[in-house]
Amino acid sequence: MTRPAQYGKSEPGLLADEFFLSGLDDMTGEQRLEPQALAVGLAAAVLGELVLTRHVVIDDGRLRVADVAVADELQERVRQWVRKDQTVVVAKDWIRVLVARNIADLVRHRMLAAGKVVRTSRRRLLRRPLELYVPPSLSTAAAAGVRIAGTLGVPRPLSPTDLLLAALLRATGRDREILSHCAPSVHEELDRQLHDHLTSSARQLVNHATEVLVTEAVTPLF
Repeated sequence: MTRPAQYGKSEPGLLADEFFLSGLDDMTGEQRLEPQALAVGLAAAVLGELVLTRHVVIDDGRLRVADVAVADELQERVRQWVRKDQTVVVAKDWIRVLVARNIADLVRHRMLAAGKVVRTSRRRLLRRPLELYVPPSLSTAAAAGVRIAGTLGVPRPLSPTDLLLAALLRATGRDREILSHCAPSVHEELDRQLHDHLTSSARQLVNHATEVLVTEAVTPLF
């Protein structure tokens, strides 16, 4: 007897790491998101990590920070930035600040230190070599999309991390490729879960990220 596919074995990791890996082409290892879209998505994702652990709450667009340290070094650095800088309070402005502070590089460095990616380069004819940050196995790049699609197809509720990841992938347009093979019912289920289960802070964060993307006229790279 054929066993049904198992979708629950792979647990989501840190939101920004998952977002970065989901942007990779699982055949070439190249990043499919345009650099600014990647940076905006990663900035929102790191803030999202703090939202998920309730170290940050977004109230009427403004960030409120818990006075409790975070174990993760990058999360703690961002929490301290937000706590100490009283001149920037709105989520969309903090997304821009994190982009300006090279949040993409900081996420890559965290992933390198954890062994989630390795740095390599690819030669290109008449152009500078392309620097890549790829997981040891490129199948990892597709893992989150497979997990999200499988969970929605059952359907079952997405974890809070995967739900916010799916929302950020949609905001940056990456979901169009990751979920391109899915039946309409999967997309409808995602719409329902985003409407019914995304927390207020998470919803505001995604809306602010979308606003920054639109303002910067960023489009996904396909």
